[in-house]
Amino acid sequence: MKIDYKGTIDFVDGWSPETLRHCLEAAKHIVLTAHQNADGDAVGSVTGLYAILRRATKASLTPMLPDGCPDDLRWMPHSDLILSGKTDIERCRRAIGDADLIVCMDLSDLDRTGVFAEMLKEATASRLLFDHHIGSDRENFAITVADPEISSTCELIFWAMKLTFGCNVIGPDAAKSLYAGICTDTGTFSYSNRHKSLYLAAAELSQMGIDPMEINRDIKNVFTVNRLKFFGYAMSQLLEVYPRQEAALMVIGREDTDRYDVESADLTGLVNEVMKLKDIDCAVLIREEKDRVRLSLRSKCHVDVNRLAHQLFGGGGHERAAGATSTLSLEATVEKVKSTLQLN
Repeated sequence: MKIDYKGTIDFVDGWSPETLRHCLEAAKHIVLTAHQNADGDAVGSVTGLYAILRRATKASLTPMLPDGCPDDLRWMPHSDLILSGKTDIERCRRAIGDADLIVCMDLSDLDRTGVFAEMLKEATASRLLFDHHIGSDRENFAITVADPEISSTCELIFWAMKLTFGCNVIGPDAAKSLYAGICTDTGTFSYSNRHKSLYLAAAELSQMGIDPMEINRDIKNVFTVNRLKFFGYAMSQLLEVYPRQEAALMVIGREDTDRYDVESADLTGLVNEVMKLKDIDCAVLIREEKDRVRLSLRSKCHVDVNRLAHQLFGGGGHERAAGATSTLSLEATVEKVKSTLQLN
């Protein structure tokens, strides 16, 4: 199966497969990283590109994430090699200082790298970005490979690496990570699926020595007892539905997560459960953390949550899935969301 993807990848800042190949092959020390609170697309991008560059280049490679790899994604190949900004910060600092190329993935702004942000901004290494968000940061990167219409950063990396190096550099380890990232960012092909390139990429990856059914089980069957009980509690006690506005709101305080001993990573996918309501078009999940309040926004048809997230707190993402961070109190954040969406 073949596809010429050159017509749909956004070639910006003068990049081409030739310039990208030269950039990667010339590097001796490469740092690979993604956004804080890493999800499947972020971890899949880091581990998938790590596996590809092991075959395609002679560079030393250091994968790292601001919060490390979430426990429920540690089945991905090479995830055990990922340094954590929480527990390995000095090793991360040295690797960034030694790097001559830093590859960031799945983020529209360097500030989304959390504890790494200032180190990355001050680094002398060239910076390369792979991203699929609207408004990708291009000022801080020498090369930007971006397409906001693509399903996931993992899909973008698949096509970019295929164009740059050919299929031979994509072995089973890379295929497993990239396929997993595509699945998590599309809800196993239930959204972000408007282009045939998604299915063509998935079809090609599925023939590269992986077991899609096993990957699907690894993605979905990861709940602890506490996490499952918390989902039940949140849906039964914390969900507010506004039929007239076709909207739903869920507000999670720290006392709620403390009660069930769950962390931010355990809330992954909760807002998508809310979207299963048949008469709801937009859902907002607001969760209180130690020093900030985070928002996850989803929509089905009518609400552009990328625009809404930016309007509320300068956030962003995609038309149907976005996020934002509020420095207001939980109560003030909720009030602003309700006022903006006219929830009453």
